[in-house]
Amino acid sequence: MSSRFCFVFVVFYFAAVSIFAVHLRSINNRTFYKLCTCRAEQSRLKQELGNKQLRLESLINPAAVSQRLDH
Repeated sequence: MSSRFCFVFVVFYFAAVSIFAVHLRSINNRTFYKLCTCRAEQSRLKQELGNKQLRLESLINPAAVSQRLDH
């Protein structure tokens, strides 16, 4: 009876460890996906900010201002 209990315990232990490993892997995949989407969003926002800065500089550039005043 004791050997049967030990065998059942070992089987349940390995099943629990396997389920836990799968759970950790799915959490890792979700975290990696979130990280990639955040990096992509950050890159897009940096590009948008750069475009806005260039537009602002073209509006306040002394040459551009004097050109608009001449017209």
